[in-house]
Amino acid sequence: MLPLILTATIAGALAGSLCGCTGVTCDRLGLRTVAFAVAHGALAGAALSFLLEVNSLVLGIAFALLTALLLGPLADAFEIPIDLVSMTLFSLYNALTFIFLILSPGIVLAAEKVSQVLWGSVLAVTPEYLIILLTLAFLYALFLITFWHRIAPILFDRRLAEAEGINVRAYTYALIAMTGLVVVFTLRITGGFLVFSLIYIPASSSLQLSENMKRIVLLSALLGMISAIAGVYMSFLLDLPVGSSIVICATVILVLASIAGYFRKRSIIRSVS
Repeated sequence: MLPLILTATIAGALAGSLCGCTGVTCDRLGLRTVAFAVAHGALAGAALSFLLEVNSLVLGIAFALLTALLLGPLADAFEIPIDLVSMTLFSLYNALTFIFLILSPGIVLAAEKVSQVLWGSVLAVTPEYLIILLTLAFLYALFLITFWHRIAPILFDRRLAEAEGINVRAYTYALIAMTGLVVVFTLRITGGFLVFSLIYIPASSSLQLSENMKRIVLLSALLGMISAIAGVYMSFLLDLPVGSSIVICATVILVLASIAGYFRKRSIIRSVS
C-alpha cells in the first residue's frame, strides 16, 4: 500500500503543477475551451480502441494530440474563434464516444475501462506513467524558462507582443500542443470530466493572490500540486474517487485564496489612500 500511495502522491504533485501552469496560459491566451476538446478527443480515441481492440493509451494520445495540433491552424484558416472550433470538436467527440462504446464488443468491460478515463484512478498510476509525467514536467519547465522572455509579453497582451515582432502564432500553437500533452497524461489521475477543474481552479486561486505574471504561474503550479496531493490522501483515507477528491481540495483552496485576496486588496487600497 505504501509504495502505491507514494507513487500516487508524486504523480499527483506533478500532474497538479502541470495543470496549474496550463490553466494560467490557457486563460491568458483565451484558450479556455481547448482543454475540453483535447480531453474528449482522448476519450473518443480510448472508446475507438475498445471497438478496434487495440491499445487505448495509444489511440487516446493520438486523438488528443491531433486535436491540439489542429485547433490553432483550423481556427486561423477558417477565421473562426478558437473557442467555437474547440466546442464543435468537443460535441463531435462526445457523439463519437457513445457510438464507439455501443458498437464495442464486451460493452460492460469497455464501459468499465472508460469509467477510469472519465473519473481517474490511483490504480492507474504505474512507475512507467510516473516517468512520463516527470519527463513532461521537465520539458514544460524547460520550455517556459527558455522562452519566458517571449511568452510573458504574449500572456500580457497578444497585440502588443505582435507589435514587438514576436511570432505569437507559433508560441500559441506550441502552448496548445503542451496543453494537449498535459491533459492526456493527467486524465489517468483526475479523469476526463474533472481534469478541467484541476487546470482552472488553481489558476483562479493564484489570480486572487498576485498580479505579477511569473508569480501567478508559480503560485498556480504550487496550488495545483497541493490540491492534487491533498486529494490523493483524501481519496485513500475516505475511499473516494481520486479525481473528485482533488477537485474538492482545489475548491477549498480557492475559497481560502479568495478570502486572502479580498483582505490583501483591501490592505492595498487602505495603504494607497
